[in-house]
Amino acid sequence: MGLAQVFDISAAGMDVQQLRLQVAASNIANARTTSAPGTAPYQPLTVVVRASAPSAGAAGEAVLAGGLARPYGQIVPLSAAPKRVYEPGNPDADKDGFISVPGVDPIGSMMDLLEISRSYEANLRAFDITRSLMQRTLDIGNRS
Repeated sequence: MGLAQVFDISAAGMDVQQLRLQVAASNIANARTTSAPGTAPYQPLTVVVRASAPSAGAAGEAVLAGGLARPYGQIVPLSAAPKRVYEPGNPDADKDGFISVPGVDPIGSMMDLLEISRSYEANLRAFDITRSLMQRTLDIGNRS
């Protein structure tokens, strides 16, 4: 594996973490959104991380850059059932006074944000270490 491929993998990892951050922020922002009776509430989302490129070759196999799998994320809806909350004064309440809010777990989403932050930092650190090693290699080559 070349150093350039390490850059690609680290960059792809950071892209995945950025996508996870956007999805977690969307879930938190919509955790208390209501929907009118008879309409579906916000559907919580998640990111599924795969270890191959999303493009396909002629035979339908995943095409891997340089023989290595690059991580990528795919947004998929969670199968969390909406929660019914008793709020008779809410304009979106049904005839019994209940509203439907998305099945988002705000505490779990906040914990995901911490994990996303740490994962992004790890990918950035790997990127920086590889850059530093490449710079040192160039410095050694210039001395001779």
